[in-house]
Amino acid sequence: MKKILWSISTTVRNPERLIDFLRVLKQLEGVNFDKNTQMKYQILLIKERIYTPTKIPTKYRDLFYDIRRDLPYEVAEEIFFYQNYKDPPMRGRQSVNPLNKLGFSIAKEAFGPVIITELGNLFISAKADISSIFLKSLLKLQFPNPLSVDFSEKKGFNVRPFVATLHLIKKVKGLSQIEFSLFVPTLIDYQDIDKYAEYILEFRKLKSSKRKETFIRNFLKSFYEVDVLSEKQMNNPFEYGDNSMRYFRLTKYFRVERYPLGRWRIDLEPTRREEIDQLLSKYDGSALNFPNAESYLDYLSDINKPELPWEISIDKYRNIIKSLINVIRDDFERLDLSLQESLKPTYEAFIEMNLDKLSLPQLEEVTKELRSFRLKIIHLSRDKVLRKNIDELGKIVNILKDRRIIKKLDPVEFEFLIFQCLKILNDEIEIRANCILDDEGNPIGFAPGNKPDIEGYYATFNSIFEATLDVSRHQVYRESIPVMRHLKDFANSNVGKPAFCIFVASKVHNDTINYFWYSVKYGFEGEKQYIVALELEHFIKILKIFIVTVKNGRSFAHKQLKVLFDSIIKAANNKNSSIEWFKEVSLCIERWEKSLM
Repeated sequence: MKKILWSISTTVRNPERLIDFLRVLKQLEGVNFDKNTQMKYQILLIKERIYTPTKIPTKYRDLFYDIRRDLPYEVAEEIFFYQNYKDPPMRGRQSVNPLNKLGFSIAKEAFGPVIITELGNLFISAKADISSIFLKSLLKLQFPNPLSVDFSEKKGFNVRPFVATLHLIKKVKGLSQIEFSLFVPTLIDYQDIDKYAEYILEFRKLKSSKRKETFIRNFLKSFYEVDVLSEKQMNNPFEYGDNSMRYFRLTKYFRVERYPLGRWRIDLEPTRREEIDQLLSKYDGSALNFPNAESYLDYLSDINKPELPWEISIDKYRNIIKSLINVIRDDFERLDLSLQESLKPTYEAFIEMNLDKLSLPQLEEVTKELRSFRLKIIHLSRDKVLRKNIDELGKIVNILKDRRIIKKLDPVEFEFLIFQCLKILNDEIEIRANCILDDEGNPIGFAPGNKPDIEGYYATFNSIFEATLDVSRHQVYRESIPVMRHLKDFANSNVGKPAFCIFVASKVHNDTINYFWYSVKYGFEGEKQYIVALELEHFIKILKIFIVTVKNGRSFAHKQLKVLFDSIIKAANNKNSSIEWFKEVSLCIERWEKSLM
């Protein structure tokens, strides 16, 4: 029987989006997941605008993209059937598949009513700790399992992919993007871990790209047991590998280093080594055996399974904290003395802490505090490097100008570049990126849906910053009303100063501009807003002006930015259309530049 790759999901590329898919499924909890419910689920995803079909009837396009208006179920249903799917219920099964695989739900026709597991309910709650949830989830992911027909024992599966990948990466000291994509999705039996490690070392010895290409083709032919590779067989490992990496890194057990033009390298997270070693001592990567489907469903539904070594032994939890304190000690000692001074009381309290007197819940809380403290050290160290760093800003400007790099950037990486630019301007009380960060302070996931990408607090104004690489019509409903709502909530929470929203996109869609112009000139939910829409070329121009100003020895403060923002807002009130207003942005920047000279 020919082998197939394991996969989590090719339907949902960004794992954070699963929250929306699960919230919609929650509406169907308790309903049998038969063919009608499968179709209803997909229709609800369209109704909630979580899923955008390829074809939308002309008569419904304006309605679909106008997120101020509710999309009636009957219209969503018509759009669904307009796709003319060969197997309509299959679309719902595909959409729910990653939720089932990851233990967030049990939605299978053969198993009766839809169940949202305890882990799934935690995932969609306000208290969700994404990294902990995905760790539990991915530790449960195994093939074969009683819910999966595709990844069966007959097809050679005996693996817990997350654990097997940890073992493999530890053996070979990290993986390149090509190595991960080639050897992780094809690792379907934990007993092949050592053999795969040898393959990787053999692959690394090859110097020429031609020999490496030959190795890749021969390896995949051997895996698929074919003489000629199809294009799909050649491409799937790289698609599945990239997708799996995105899920794995959310656990914070991996460190992913990004390079220009989209390349990356993955290794184990050094600050989690003690936890990883404990896991690998307990689990070898083999799939658990379940006597029947019911026992597997019980396992999926139990939030306490699988048991983690440090949840069983308090001494092992203490060892994790000791390891983390050693990392923090090294980080602290590398700080400038001036930065150490402000952190010294907290640092010494952690160093002198008597772990033997703490209970397990107390140790859990201390671990969170230590990780938060370490991030603070990292941020302080980076801030010192970034502040007024014209050379670093020049490098970022070059990245933002390079369309090839921009096309390969993850959207969350684009957000983080904008955040770094704002840090370099060096005039804030506080700037906070709301994206999910790994243990090194690097972005690995989007800000929660109810938060702006970045929050900035200055002496004379406050601002949120929203950034997107989406240039399609989707930008309109993903970024217009949500951005306006973020600004309204932000302004209500931070009274006493004007609240701006600075929206940066590689290209701003005309309909997005129209929403913003209306909000600035006439108001959103009864109040006029201060929204400044900038295309990437506008933002780059502002950064270049900052560079020239500082190089010429002139001061540059947030008040000067406010002058620019005020002029753009004023222009909206003086124009009769959103298009006229947006054309004025470039002129506002030019006049502002002259005023600085």
